[in-house]
Amino acid sequence: MNGASCGPRRPTERRALLAAVLPALEEPAAAPVDTAEPLRWLLEQIGGGVTLTQAGYLPREVVAAAFARYSHWYPIGKGPRSEADLFQLADLHELARIHRLVTKRHRTLKLSAAGRAQLADHQLRQHTAALAWLGTTVAERQVAECALGALWAEPRLREDLCDAVHPVLAAGFTHADGTAMEVKDTERLLWRFWHTGRELGYLDERDRSVDAPISLSATGRLAALAALRVLAEGPRDRIRARLSGLSGRRR
Repeated sequence: MNGASCGPRRPTERRALLAAVLPALEEPAAAPVDTAEPLRWLLEQIGGGVTLTQAGYLPREVVAAAFARYSHWYPIGKGPRSEADLFQLADLHELARIHRLVTKRHRTLKLSAAGRAQLADHQLRQHTAALAWLGTTVAERQVAECALGALWAEPRLREDLCDAVHPVLAAGFTHADGTAMEVKDTERLLWRFWHTGRELGYLDERDRSVDAPISLSATGRLAALAALRVLAEGPRDRIRARLSGLSGRRR
């Protein structure tokens, strides 16, 4: 997906996917709640400092604590031996590094000033978690936006979600060499969205089978509104224009 470029958009499909969530977005934002509990937990574990392993992983006691708290992350065997065995924890660790919530000196990992601020302020954590869920590239954010709108209306099977989102991606983006986006490209972007959403507790985990519908959890619905407001990047009176594709061609 590196080097994807924007092309003409298809606002009709986007409007259809986002129609269900639009009324909720136009309501006054509720008081922020703590929707990023796994991130808060990791920041608490790091606290004043932990000693990383020789390979740079979180210490085994943090891995063991993660397994005890989030056993669904590693549902087989006797449990992970290191951060390398628990990709959800590794991804949260990476999220903290990307957003500079931690600092590292030699093998000691500590909270940065930003990390301490986010530990104390759930609104800041929610914003960071929303950014992580949306992704960093324009294509990732387009797919996440459409997926959130689709899931707001109803749970979706993975294949159905891909079928709903792909026309928007294909109409709006091409690869750097000018070739069209394929379904496999949408699937990869949806995997990132789904993967991050599960780590943050935003997608329902009650049925982990491949054929189970994907649905937003209770905190996921709140986080979805926060994420879509991040994308809107403006006051409520601009949200309808932004989400309806009326704000001009994205560059």
